[in-house]
Amino acid sequence: MFTLLGVWSVVGETRNWVLSFEALTLTLLLCNCLIIRQVIGQHQHARSYWPLANLVVFSLLFCLAGDVVNFNLAQNYFQHSAVVKHDYLADSVWFFMPGYLLLFLACWRLLGYSGAQVVYFVVAMLITSLLALFSYLNMHLPGSGWYVTVLTGGYAIVIAQAALLGLCLLISSDIPKTPRAILALGMILATVADALIGQFWIFGNEGQGYYPQIRAINWAIYITSQAIVIHLPVITLNRDHSFSRTSMT
Repeated sequence: MFTLLGVWSVVGETRNWVLSFEALTLTLLLCNCLIIRQVIGQHQHARSYWPLANLVVFSLLFCLAGDVVNFNLAQNYFQHSAVVKHDYLADSVWFFMPGYLLLFLACWRLLGYSGAQVVYFVVAMLITSLLALFSYLNMHLPGSGWYVTVLTGGYAIVIAQAALLGLCLLISSDIPKTPRAILALGMILATVADALIGQFWIFGNEGQGYYPQIRAINWAIYITSQAIVIHLPVITLNRDHSFSRTSMT
């Protein structure tokens, strides 16, 4: 918000203040995630949920590493081609992709699909992948280079699945209405945040990017998403605990 209002910016004299604030935000996010893991570990059935909590923690750690890359501390531009200025964003895919794949595994555990549900999900995943590929090709710039193209194109297909999982969570009758709606929002925002990066930061403005405004917008959406999805283990625990109480009555 401060960037959009022109109070401070990652470009110029206030750069270090912005990066420090963002680093603090990420640190608090990690602390919150670790606290959630600790709470899960104290539950009487902790052994069943510990792997799930670990998935979310490691997912966040990978994403935080990607965030550090996106800080572009060395301020390097046009590293992989002469078309895309902020091509360091492609480097962060090496961290964000495994990070989100771990989160997807955690979501899959929560959904608990089996039988025909798995088949329907695979079909939906293929359709989502085609739509993501079509969207990517529409914004891709010729001459971006194979490195940027392969990494960002592959990641566009992967991160689109976050929105699909969000929709699956939203329509899941096994999860209480409010938690599933909030968690679904977090997953969908993950896709929105990275879609904005591709459209307006990497390939936008003929490869120059609408920077730093898009960075500020993306940051707000991304942090909101992460702050929500790290609560997935708690939602799973509460859902299962609710089931057990219902079966006893």
